[in-house]
Amino acid sequence: MPEQKAIENLLFYDPQIESYAEGFREQHPLNGITHAVTSPNELIEAVKGYAMVKNLELTLHGSPGKIWFKNNGVMVASYFGEISRAANMFSYDARVLFLGCNIAEGDEGDKFLAKVGQEMFKGYGGTVGGTTVSNLAFNGGKMNPLWFFGAKLKVRRFDARGMMIAGQDVGYFGGTTNIPMAQH
Repeated sequence: MPEQKAIENLLFYDPQIESYAEGFREQHPLNGITHAVTSPNELIEAVKGYAMVKNLELTLHGSPGKIWFKNNGVMVASYFGEISRAANMFSYDARVLFLGCNIAEGDEGDKFLAKVGQEMFKGYGGTVGGTTVSNLAFNGGKMNPLWFFGAKLKVRRFDARGMMIAGQDVGYFGGTTNIPMAQH
């Protein structure tokens, strides 16, 4: 395994969404790194290069429970949990956000959040979130101000055993729903 770089804030992103990466770099000039990925293999290799990550964002294309790449590759999102844990990339109580079209949408999105959180946070604990961004909300890689309520957010909290201990969904207009743990 290559030598890992310890970093607090990390963004894996599709190069088609460079404007988002620019904003991330402006927000985290000293303690953040952006890393463009265009295929599942690039993401797998990139994960191996980082350690002690406290906040990770994955800004990629998606569909319910899946990550899509520029070079037409696809990864079942829960596999990311397996490879990130194997690489020991996270600090304790890390936060991970999957920001992409419909990754956390519906039942498949709920299953994805449960599976990826269980895999990622065994031994560490942490929080995973995923969006249900509508394609109508994007215009050239930037949010369209005419459709600014184009996303919902689903968040799940896991303890160090990898067990889900809390969950909440935030709707289009900010309303929240607590997720009973008996459902998962």
